[in-house]
Amino acid sequence: MRILVNLLLDTLPMLGNVLLLCFFVFFIFGIIGVQLWAGLLRNRCYPEENFTIPSGMTLPAPYYRPEEDDERPFICSLASDNGIMSCSDVPARREGGRICCLDKEDALHRQSLGLSPEPLSNGSGAGEALGLCINWNQYYTRCHTGNNNPHKGAINFDNIVYAWIVIFQVITLEGWVEIMYYVMDAHSFYNFIYFILLIIVSNSSKNTVWAMLD
Repeated sequence: MRILVNLLLDTLPMLGNVLLLCFFVFFIFGIIGVQLWAGLLRNRCYPEENFTIPSGMTLPAPYYRPEEDDERPFICSLASDNGIMSCSDVPARREGGRICCLDKEDALHRQSLGLSPEPLSNGSGAGEALGLCINWNQYYTRCHTGNNNPHKGAINFDNIVYAWIVIFQVITLEGWVEIMYYVMDAHSFYNFIYFILLIIVSNSSKNTVWAMLD
C-alpha cells in the first residue's frame, strides 16, 4: 500500500497538464451548453393564456405531465427553436386503458343538464370502455418555459455549475442518452453532435491519464 501511495504522489506533477486539459474541456463544453440550452429543459406544454374551463372543473395539472410524473417529463420545443417534440405531439388522455372522447363543451352541456361533467371516468367498466371522460390533454397546446427541470431540477444547463454536473454525468455514460433526448426534443435534432464529441474528447483524456499511470 505504501508503494502504491508513493507512486500516485509521484505521478501528480505529471497529471497537472491532463487535469488542466480536463478543466478546459469542462469549461468549453459548459459554456456551449449554457449558451445554447439555458432554460430550455424547463419547456412544458401549457393551455393557451385565454383558456377557460367551466366552474367546478379543474385541469389535472397546470401543464402536461405524462402520468403526472416529472421524472420523465414531456419537454417541448419553442416556436423559435427546431426541436423534435411540439405540443401537437401530446397524446390523448386515457382512463382505464381507453382514450377519453369528451371535451369541455360536452362537460359544459352536461353541467347545464344537472349531470356530472365527467360521468364515468371513475365509474363502471362500461363507462371506461366508452371513453366517457374529458380529454384534457388536447388543451395543452402552448409551449412555454416553466419552473421545473428534469429529475427534480438536477438536469439543466441554466448556469455553468449545473452544466458541469450534466457534463460529468454524460462522461460517466450513465443516463447520457436520456439527457441527449431531452436537449434534442427542446432545441434541435443535431444537438447529438455535442454529446458525441463530448464523449470522444473525455474518453481521449481518460486514456491519456491511464497511459501516464502505466
